[in-house]
Amino acid sequence: MTGAAAIASRTVALVGRANAGKTSVAMHLTGAARRPVNFPGTSVERTVCRVRQGDTELCIVDLPGVASLRPISRDEAVTLDYLSGAARERPDLICVVLDATKLPVELRFLQQLRGLGLPLVVALTKTDLAATSGQPVDAERLGRAIGLPLVAVDGSRGQGIAALREVLCGEAAMQSTSSSPTELAESLLDTPSSRGPSRSDRIDAFLLHPVLGPLVLVGVLLLAFQLVFTVAEPFMGWVEIGQGHVAAWIEAGLDEGALRSLLVDGVVNGLGTILLFVPQIALLMALVSVLEASGYMARAVFLLDRLLRRVGLTGKSFVPLSSSFACAIPGILAARIINDERDRLATIAVAPLMSCAARLPVYVVLLAAFFPAHQAGLLLFLLYALGIVTAFVVSFLLRKTMLRGGASMLAMEMPVYHLPRLRQVGSQVWSSVREFLRTAGTVILAATIVVWVLGYFPRPAEIGERYEALRVAAPAGEAGDAERARLDADEAAAYLEQSWLATIGRAVQPVFAPAGFDWKLTVGVLAAFPARELVVPTLGTLHSLGEVEAETDAGAESVVRLRTALRQARREDGEPAMTGLIALAAMAFFALCSQCASTLAAIRRETHSWFWPIFTFGYMTGLAWLAAVGIYQVGSLLGF
Repeated sequence: MTGAAAIASRTVALVGRANAGKTSVAMHLTGAARRPVNFPGTSVERTVCRVRQGDTELCIVDLPGVASLRPISRDEAVTLDYLSGAARERPDLICVVLDATKLPVELRFLQQLRGLGLPLVVALTKTDLAATSGQPVDAERLGRAIGLPLVAVDGSRGQGIAALREVLCGEAAMQSTSSSPTELAESLLDTPSSRGPSRSDRIDAFLLHPVLGPLVLVGVLLLAFQLVFTVAEPFMGWVEIGQGHVAAWIEAGLDEGALRSLLVDGVVNGLGTILLFVPQIALLMALVSVLEASGYMARAVFLLDRLLRRVGLTGKSFVPLSSSFACAIPGILAARIINDERDRLATIAVAPLMSCAARLPVYVVLLAAFFPAHQAGLLLFLLYALGIVTAFVVSFLLRKTMLRGGASMLAMEMPVYHLPRLRQVGSQVWSSVREFLRTAGTVILAATIVVWVLGYFPRPAEIGERYEALRVAAPAGEAGDAERARLDADEAAAYLEQSWLATIGRAVQPVFAPAGFDWKLTVGVLAAFPARELVVPTLGTLHSLGEVEAETDAGAESVVRLRTALRQARREDGEPAMTGLIALAAMAFFALCSQCASTLAAIRRETHSWFWPIFTFGYMTGLAWLAAVGIYQVGSLLGF
């Protein structure tokens, strides 16, 4: 018998209630980076990972969290269908993740799982938090009392995971106990169940205060946005300098022509401009991860429940809406946790209005180009608030018209406060950045090359002949060098004016003229409809083809940067192509417009209808155009 034939395979279903630490256990069990959060609805589909333990291959199936064996939402149905065999497959055993800080409730849940008739293994988490709160749990006594293999694990540090893997490869048990779950829990706690307020309770008295709580929430969000803009700025500068060095190296090694223009103007200045914003995306994801892992995000759900109900949603809607700040697709999937179908559809329809990470580069480059740093954080906050307020208005109108009737109830447990682990935060940040880079290396690179082709061709011979004659006629010396440099920029601008891209932009530009957009910004809007990430590389490609002179920084060579290009760009009549008012209108447009084919596909998949993606695209595009036009026209009338 070969070694491969001797390897046994075992399928293990990882099951737990919300906040039990299941995702962290899965991350350490499999070595796969996951996103640990502490409110229900983040995991809406089962995830399968394989790990080798001795002569056994464990197939770990991480299932969405459940509260009981009676599903009340779509994500819970995914778990229960799999465990019951309704999905035409069942695991070999169940690894139940129990929270030591909520032992009476967790043991009742365990008792329900016994009725499934599958072997059970218990992973006990948060024993340190239970001890800190004054109710330490003896894991060894608990294992003997419930008659099941039990391993105490630390989901944050990974302690006990190796022992848990060994137990999962051994014999699991299905014994029962005669004691009730509540009596059993009380008998195992070293202190009486009645005690004073815990540390989390004392913190909640302040953070969940009806007046102070919302003020703190707004302050936390405003501080986060300001940090995103200011802290990442030095890191962006380093990336920008590196981009300039790469472009200079290519220019030194290649003769002028199509290949050099493709590499410098297309790949380096296009794709490189997107990479400029990795520091902001990483910092934003880190801040969100800290809020989630600390337990504060669940409090935000509670604080916003009353407000969301006034606009026709529920506190549960905050989970998919907050997920949409990273990407609308997982937010749309997370809407499965909402019980009422009307609430779910309304949440799906407004989730794309949350400003996702793909919009952040557009905001950052325009804010940095046209607004001082002390205003940028506030404006960034207002742009995010614009999407939120618009979502509230749209959901209110939907629930009063097309989706009238029905309502969901908010039922959730507050996790205890604890310090986030750096490994968890780091894994979430890396996962988000990796996904962004994967998109940048595929879709964005391909689209950038397409934009370069449309902007580079055709190349009328008469333009080259005319400017070559002017360069030959230029005088010698420094004055002649300056004249020839100006002629090079004018020649590049002349080619661009005759390009296919300019033809397309001018044909569509009248639609966006009331918002003050020139043809280049119009092309950026059109290029971004498949994916928002394409806005910045498209503008970077367009503005790197000449027309603007390089910005000179002290102690460094001249580097053409997009922010400088936008400030210096001129229309045909000599007026600035973009001002602060136009930039504000453009940011409002991108904040509200539906420019993501993947998001629309996710809406189609979740609603099983073409109506909702078409409706979402239509109303968002219309609102975006109206907002941009309104800002520009009103601002112009007021003299801005």
